[in-house]
Parts: sequence; C-alpha cells; structure tokens
Amino acid sequence: MYHIMETRRNQTIAPSIRVKDMQESLDFYTKALGFRTFGRITRQNGKIAHISVGFVSPLLMLSPIEYVRTARTKENFAKNIVGVDVEFYIHMNESKTVDDFFLELKAKGITVINEPKTEFWGDRIFTVRDPDGYALTFSEHVKDVTQETRSTSFDVTHFLMNLNN
Repeated sequence: MYHIMETRRNQTIAPSIRVKDMQESLDFYTKALGFRTFGRITRQNGKIAHISVGFVSPLLMLSPIEYVRTARTKENFAKNIVGVDVEFYIHMNESKTVDDFFLELKAKGITVINEPKTEFWGDRIFTVRDPDGYALTFSEHVKDVTQETRSTSFDVTHFLMNLNN
C-alpha cells in the first residue's frame, strides 16, 4: 500500500477540486493511483456530490463542477478550462519507490507529464495528469542537499531555463 507522509488525520489545508465526471475521477484516483475514499456524500438520485481521496487519509476533496462557488471558476468551466495551472506535490514514504510507482502508472496508461528524475533539492519526482488536467507530482526524498547547494542549483537551473525560452 502506498501512502504520503502525513503527520495527522485532519490536515490544515484540504484542496477541493472540481471535476467534470465524478465517476471517471473517482476511478482514476482509486483504481489507477490506489487512493482510498473518505466521506462520500451521495445525492438522492444516486450521483456522488462529494468524496475525499488519499492514500492513508483525505488528501483531496472532489466535487462536480456544478458545485462551483466563485464567478471566475464558473466562467472557466463554461470555457471548458479545468485543472489549468494547478499542481499537487505528493510525498511518498518508503513503502514504494517513486520509480516503481511510476512504472505501475505508466503501465495503466496514465498521461505522463514528466518521467522520474532527481531534482537539485534532493527529491526524485515524476508528474502525471488526471482526467481534468490537474498535475500530480509524486516525490521521494533520495538525498540530503545543503541550503547553499540548493540555492546555487536553483539559480543555475532557472538561468538555463530562461536561455531555452
């Protein structure tokens, strides 16, 4: 079983994302990623109105797009803009390596944004996209790096990125 590093059951921040198809998203998070479900609310017509998902405890709350609370979000959904510029960084523990988890997800046909690589801050990461376009980056800490090395590496990395743009 995979799980993220969580220090307590109730998190201070619990992101609530809107999805186009609750069942498709639920299948993605539970069947493809292996998340468990928490706190399902089902309407009288049988449709899921809300559900939380996570490896060990709730990590994300999923709700259908019709339950949007802000005017701008409603405008974006009307334009079919979902999941844009949203990325979740999910730390894994030692129960499964990032590389093993990546191979499992790739074999399931999950859309890969970035293949596993070790970053200058000491985490090995990869990123996939969920059915609504949200980016999910899974990470595993693989080496300790000093603050000085992180700062220097950050400056070099971003300098090179700007040269390529």
